[in-house]
Amino acid sequence: MGLLMRTTTCVLFFASSLVVACTGESVGPPPKPPVGSLEPVAVADAGLATVTAKERGLADLYVNALSSSAEDAGAPFARLEPLLNRDLAEFSSPAMPPAHGPAGIMAAHDALFGAFEDRKGALTRVWRTPDEQSLEWVMTGKQARDWMGIAATHKSVTFKGLTLLWTKDDGTIVDIHVYFDVGLLKAQLTGAGPKEILAPPAPALPTGPAQIFEQTGAESTNEQGNVTVVKSWLSALESDDAPNYLAPLTDTTEILTLERAAPLKGKDTAKKYFTATHNAIGQLDTTVNNAWGVAEFAIVEYDLDGEQLGPFSWIPLLASMPTQTMQLAHFDLVDICEIEEGKIARVWRYDSPSQVLRDSASASKAYTHAVP
Repeated sequence: MGLLMRTTTCVLFFASSLVVACTGESVGPPPKPPVGSLEPVAVADAGLATVTAKERGLADLYVNALSSSAEDAGAPFARLEPLLNRDLAEFSSPAMPPAHGPAGIMAAHDALFGAFEDRKGALTRVWRTPDEQSLEWVMTGKQARDWMGIAATHKSVTFKGLTLLWTKDDGTIVDIHVYFDVGLLKAQLTGAGPKEILAPPAPALPTGPAQIFEQTGAESTNEQGNVTVVKSWLSALESDDAPNYLAPLTDTTEILTLERAAPLKGKDTAKKYFTATHNAIGQLDTTVNNAWGVAEFAIVEYDLDGEQLGPFSWIPLLASMPTQTMQLAHFDLVDICEIEEGKIARVWRYDSPSQVLRDSASASKAYTHAVP
């Protein structure tokens, strides 16, 4: 599970990924990236071990708050504020640093979505537990203002995302994690970018009701077993154990990602991904931060960390790296896995791979990691 043994004192720079310059003797692993990392959530809720009526209403209220409204003219995303627990509310997304409190969370959503006017959001699927909900959504809008370094194009876009909500029985939200592919959306806006992320067609905005999956009480034995299958799968990826990585897959298993028009399919393709990942990322570490079993699905939020040894998918090594330095890769992901007869039949993966290239301007901000 450990990362990267090196030497006495290291200086860490947060450029797109994490860069480590070290002197020369044996040291412990560097800390996880503190900026933009998605941390496990543990919020006590001493209420019912079932989903309450107020919690059931949150999915529609949240996606409505993402959509444009005249009510937001004075305060962007004003309809989000009454949904948030004033004492506990937190926010994370691979696209930006964490935020805290209602004002910070409203501002974070404005930074993610506020540049797009005429926004319309629609739910496609919802998975609920007594204290967490995973919302899969599609959003349309027109870029009216500058967004993440891209001048206003006035182009219309449609993109998919996933929001994880932690809830309390009183119907308030205590934490929000938002996932969508920033690089893919930039490619939609500019028509430029790596060829790997220009192929997928824009998703259609759904018109019918969302599919709802809900735990009826405590996680069942079958639901727990589904989570165990996926955790073991990710553990095999970390430990470079190809047979056990392939064991829960079948020749028809599909892995659907936001950046590909067609799914990765079958064991042979999965083995190529497994090999490419270990060739690109040394001393790979997988950390499961949160996991739930809901009906026939296992939903796992996790991160990948390691030393980037070469290009990973379309993510290059940074050309500006000083000599004798180490480039660390960090990715936050959510896999929604459909389990059939103990095997992983389908995976819907939500991540933003370009997060490893973000914040290059922050390279000048350094701190010293002293090793005993």
